[in-house]
Amino acid sequence: MLGVPPAFAAEGKVMLVTVKCHDMFVIEMGQKRYALLEWYGSYRPEKGDIVTGNFLHFGVQNMLVSQRRLHVWVDDYDLSQDQINDKLAGKCE
Repeated sequence: MLGVPPAFAAEGKVMLVTVKCHDMFVIEMGQKRYALLEWYGSYRPEKGDIVTGNFLHFGVQNMLVSQRRLHVWVDDYDLSQDQINDKLAGKCE
């Protein structure tokens, strides 16, 4: 396995992938809560992908998209839509 402990693994859907903003992308965690991640390597996520990993821990994480490795930085999590918009506006100026 790629270092994603099953007890902490969750699934989320990629809702947005930025092109001009530090390779940031948004994961829907469920119940209209979101995580903001930055792509660091391996598979590049696309809108609609289902990502499996630990979204509730800041920092570098290894995740999976259909058995493909995804290396990310978890910037923030458990955010509302407004909080995601504010965070992206601050990072993508």
